[in-house]
Amino acid sequence: MIDIVRFDHVSQAVPDLQPQVDLLERLFGFRAGERFESDEGYLGVYLAMPGRTDIGWEVIAPNHATSPLHRFLEGPAGAGLHHVTIHVRDTAQAAEAIRAEGSDPWAGGVVAPGEEPDVIYLHPRGGGHGFLYQLYEGAPWHAAAAPEDDVPTTLGIVALNHLSHAHASRDELGDWYERLFGFETVYESGALGVETGFQTRVLEHPTDQLRVEVIEPASATSFIQRFLERRGPGMHHVTFEVGDWDRAVNACALHDVPIFGERAGTTDDVPWREAFIHPRYTGGVLVQFFWQAEPGAWV
Repeated sequence: MIDIVRFDHVSQAVPDLQPQVDLLERLFGFRAGERFESDEGYLGVYLAMPGRTDIGWEVIAPNHATSPLHRFLEGPAGAGLHHVTIHVRDTAQAAEAIRAEGSDPWAGGVVAPGEEPDVIYLHPRGGGHGFLYQLYEGAPWHAAAAPEDDVPTTLGIVALNHLSHAHASRDELGDWYERLFGFETVYESGALGVETGFQTRVLEHPTDQLRVEVIEPASATSFIQRFLERRGPGMHHVTFEVGDWDRAVNACALHDVPIFGERAGTTDDVPWREAFIHPRYTGGVLVQFFWQAEPGAWV
């Protein structure tokens, strides 16, 4: 199992940097910070996310016509979530854990003979189940404090609740998250999952920063099955918790961002509500947001 210090940030790849940064600040309440340019052909911005999660957000975009990032953007997974960056205690230990799963990590940058790299990757097609994981050791990269989001025209995010990973088998992928990253299963859907076209397994990490929801198709006609046929396994959506339902809905309307799939319910008489924003309005990411009157009412 990889010895994880914390989840550092989620990275999103888009064709044009500034419009996406503007959207994340205007609607999502993120705050842009450090800008950078990579030798690997892309520009980027780190953004601080409001709420209690202590995870940053990164936006990257190609900086020239031959940037390798174009392959992602023009492929079935782009634009959208590109990778998750994880701060680990020791990349050599992380690499051994990855190899124990039958995969080979690859190193970032130039590594001198006999030295261990301080950044490694788990490739989407080389053991990452359709998604890229970046792991690093040393000083934390994203250290910005969560901003105060007192602007009533934003969603009012209080937490990044989870990333949803689509896969043919929730058991196979869920077990992998437990073995490799140390997640713990906190919920599995039963018959209700079948009725909605998918079944789910929710896992939480001991850092209390992040959950992962593994979703598998419940039938050959499931919309998750169609997603897998078009794109293969990979991240399906990202889910945020908001502190005030009316504020979030009104913010979307103010910024001409439609919502769909709105639902309301109760758990032990405690109300909750949820809705989605289509990827065409978010830079390629399907966004789910929810409100709950008390913690634990919405799963």
